[in-house]
Amino acid sequence: MTNKSSCALSGRHLSCVSYPKMRGKLGKLIFHKKKLKNTVDLTFQQNLQAHHFVDAGKQLIDREGRLYVLKQEGIGAKKKLLEEEEDSEAKLVKDYEDWWKLVKETLENSLELHSAEEQEILKEAVQAILQEEEQDKHWEGFKEMERPPWRPRRCQQKHEALLQTLVQSRMQDAPLDSSVETHSSINDNILSKGKQLREDLLKVVTCVSSCYPEQDKVCQLYTNLYHKSFSDELRKVANFGLCDGDCIVLLSWVNNHYHYILNDSRIKEVTDCTQLDPLLPKDIIGPLEQQFLTSKETELSTWLHNALNREEAAWKEGKIPELTDQKYSCVLHIDVIQCFDGSVRCAQEVLGDETKAQRISCQMSNFLTDYNIFHDKVIKEKKTNSEAVLMANLWCITQFGDYIIKKAHLFPEDVRTNCLSLLNAMRDSSHAYFTSIVHKDLKESYKKLGSSKWLRDSEGICEELLAKVEVHLQKFKHLQERCCQELLGDLHKEFLAEYVRKMMKNKIRFADKEKQEKAAEAVCKNSDSIHTRLTTAGSNMDWLKDILPKLAGLLKLQDPDSIKLELSDLLRDYPDFRYDCLCCTLFRRNVSTCLSICFFYSKCHVSAWLSLKTNLSASDLKKILNSVTFSQDQLKEERGSLRCGKSFFSFVRIK
Repeated sequence: MTNKSSCALSGRHLSCVSYPKMRGKLGKLIFHKKKLKNTVDLTFQQNLQAHHFVDAGKQLIDREGRLYVLKQEGIGAKKKLLEEEEDSEAKLVKDYEDWWKLVKETLENSLELHSAEEQEILKEAVQAILQEEEQDKHWEGFKEMERPPWRPRRCQQKHEALLQTLVQSRMQDAPLDSSVETHSSINDNILSKGKQLREDLLKVVTCVSSCYPEQDKVCQLYTNLYHKSFSDELRKVANFGLCDGDCIVLLSWVNNHYHYILNDSRIKEVTDCTQLDPLLPKDIIGPLEQQFLTSKETELSTWLHNALNREEAAWKEGKIPELTDQKYSCVLHIDVIQCFDGSVRCAQEVLGDETKAQRISCQMSNFLTDYNIFHDKVIKEKKTNSEAVLMANLWCITQFGDYIIKKAHLFPEDVRTNCLSLLNAMRDSSHAYFTSIVHKDLKESYKKLGSSKWLRDSEGICEELLAKVEVHLQKFKHLQERCCQELLGDLHKEFLAEYVRKMMKNKIRFADKEKQEKAAEAVCKNSDSIHTRLTTAGSNMDWLKDILPKLAGLLKLQDPDSIKLELSDLLRDYPDFRYDCLCCTLFRRNVSTCLSICFFYSKCHVSAWLSLKTNLSASDLKKILNSVTFSQDQLKEERGSLRCGKSFFSFVRIK
């Protein structure tokens, strides 16, 4: 016989030496008042009535030990058995059932604790289960015929099954929240269960957990059970075939609200949520997300389309945009941005994933494509209210651009790039619309630049040009300040470009030093007048102020070597000075694209400007032009300068 058998047969008390690690926890009961233990030993029934589950359990263990010994001794005398009546198997089984009934009721009321006394009773039940589990361990290794028929009792397993039933029952019977009007039975159902889950987990953390040994991780067990129950409920709901509203509710709980519950600091501190499976598997959540995104895209697209239609209808009806503080205003950007931003944020919350929500941002690209078409109509049809509409919408274009740049993370890179490209195109075409009107008005006055008449009265001709510009500047005051600044910046650059082009193109030449110095002085005075007038009006192109004076410096210098040095400085400051070659004009290549093609032989601007100095010999001119050579490193630097925006001479087209 084994040592364990000897121990059992000797009738020794198989008491618990230490509590084993539990894998389960507890549940719902009607509590009885706990009586103070008397100094004298209590009977089993007295312990049971006082909820002394541990002591009552020890008494049962002692009795089962004695009964087992009697059976192993093979006693045949009924008299001795009668003397041991209290240790009869039927009596032991009945007392154990009474014991387990009260322990079970205590566990079933685990989530209804209202006092410290009730917590102590629950703690007694837990310790009693641990004691039974330890007693089961004493019989491990015995053959079935060698151990009592009631062992193992598996109280721990029963305890876990009981808690699972308890959790399922509480979730199933979760009361509806009458304070919330959802108008959806599915929403009501999910909300009630989610609320029950949160309340019960917090009870476990604040009350129940203290009744268990720390190593038992009762909070994790309850979290696992509630997670499984909630997941099962949501799976049932997902199989109903949900309308769009209920689909949003379900996804919101899966991706947002549920995480909020688990991230409560009290719950998060005692549970490991990484152990939990997803509430819904991919094969269920995937189609729901697609349904939501499709619905949201359709909803957003319809709203944006209607907003643009209202704007176009107002333009067709000849309505003039409102003046706010003497500035034409349009609320299209406010409405569109608010609607778009709200839709994207909603998608992020419902899906719990910023990347997935980016799919909706494609609607901004579609909207701006339609907006660009409308914008082109306004420009081409030239209705009486077109100018005012374009001015009002310039501010919208600016605000759309700012929003997209600021919220770049909401857009996939290709969508963001396309949106900004569309907005830049609309802004440029609006600017071109207004500046072309100005240039058309100045066409006859432009012809006088660089002529003999200009040389005699350069200030008068410059003032004539600026006076005509001033008429248009008054109209631009109805633009929002930033839009006006950007438009005037383009006008400023184009005005100077046309000034330089006319100077290079006209037939007049300055044959001697005196005329060259006079022309240079006139150019500098014109430069001051132009720069002052346009920057005062709002242009922020302050860097343009040195262009004409630097060109004037080339006119004044007589020594070829000095001209080379001055030209070198000019080329360094304005890298595109020599790049407006014939192929750029004919094929409309981008300056930086054409740079490598025209690098060694594109000297159009230099040649055209120096040709104004007719006293410069052909050999000196050739030497000066041949000096315009740069290394590949310098070429890269100049390309960078052009990309940074300090480009002027690319606007000066010379044929």
